[in-house]
Amino acid sequence: MDLMALLLNGAGGAILGPLVSQFLGGKNQSMIMRVISGMIGGVGAGAGADAAGLGSILGDAQMMQMIQSVLEGGLGGGALASLSGMLKKKA
Repeated sequence: MDLMALLLNGAGGAILGPLVSQFLGGKNQSMIMRVISGMIGGVGAGAGADAAGLGSILGDAQMMQMIQSVLEGGLGGGALASLSGMLKKKA
C-alpha cells in the first residue's frame, strides 16, 4: 500500500466519517473527536482492505483507485466514529 492511498483513506475518513456518524447516531461527540476517529478508522479500513486482498473493485484506472480509497476511508471512519459516539452516550 502506498502513501497516497493511506492519505486518501485518512481524508475520506475525516470528511465522510463525521457525516456518516451524524446519520448513524454518533451525535454525542464533538466534531473534533468525530474527525479524529474518522481519520483513524479510515486509515485502518484502508489497511485492512489492502491486507485482505481487495484490489481494485471499481476498476484498474488510477482515478477509480483513488475514489475507492476515499470511499473505503469514509466507510471505515464513519463506522468507528459512530461506534465511539454510541459508546460515549452509554458512559
